[in-house]
Amino acid sequence: YLSFTNYRANRLTKPIEWVGLKNYERLLNKQDIWEYLQATAHFLTWTMALQIVLGLGLALLINKQFKSHSFWTTVILLPMMLSPAVVGTFWTYLYQPQTGIFSYIVNVFADVGPVDMIGSVALAPWSIILVDTWMWTPYVMLICLAGLRSIPDYIYEAAEVDRASPWRRFWSVTLPMVLPFLMLAVLFRAIENFKMFDLVVELTSGGPGSTTELASINLKREAFEKWRTGYSSAFAIILFVTVFGAANIYVKALNAVKNR
Repeated sequence: YLSFTNYRANRLTKPIEWVGLKNYERLLNKQDIWEYLQATAHFLTWTMALQIVLGLGLALLINKQFKSHSFWTTVILLPMMLSPAVVGTFWTYLYQPQTGIFSYIVNVFADVGPVDMIGSVALAPWSIILVDTWMWTPYVMLICLAGLRSIPDYIYEAAEVDRASPWRRFWSVTLPMVLPFLMLAVLFRAIENFKMFDLVVELTSGGPGSTTELASINLKREAFEKWRTGYSSAFAIILFVTVFGAANIYVKALNAVKNR
């Protein structure tokens, strides 16, 4: 209802005026909104790609059950046990260009001087991508590990009898069997990252400028800084419909893969 009005939460005495679809029209015709959605899409794409590749790789490694694998599994899982606000604050110190360990490590391999990950327009988006990947790759690893543990041993034994190489066993047995679990991990992480807020606020606050201002960050600014409640309600509805529609299509694809 509010998305069809000009209501402002900081003007409670002012009567609510019905404006119809004007809020939606203004949103869809506003260039800035598409930039925020583009920033969100960039963040989603790279975090999903990195987390899936690294998560699957770690799951394959842990699944070998080498000596002390339980200890290393616990170590790998530690980042996802932390609060995003704590992680954001922690990495803010690591990213300090003069005193942070990240800049020091970069300069060990390439003498480029202080690296300002948070203050650079080019590097700021990658700063939140790296932190989110560090934090949530263990979650993807757990889902992939569950998929690997569900593959019956006799399938691999049959592949060995047929003299299939390790690479062929991976492509013909492991990957197809674990694919539904990978798709499930993508679904969970994509929904979570689409509404990413606290980690970005702690790291960059949407800056520098609006380089890392994701859709959720801009929604918060419109609703609780500019107090454009009706306008921000329309924005929230658009985001909800986008996620809901994409998730429904994706779930149908996931069911199709599972039923093959």
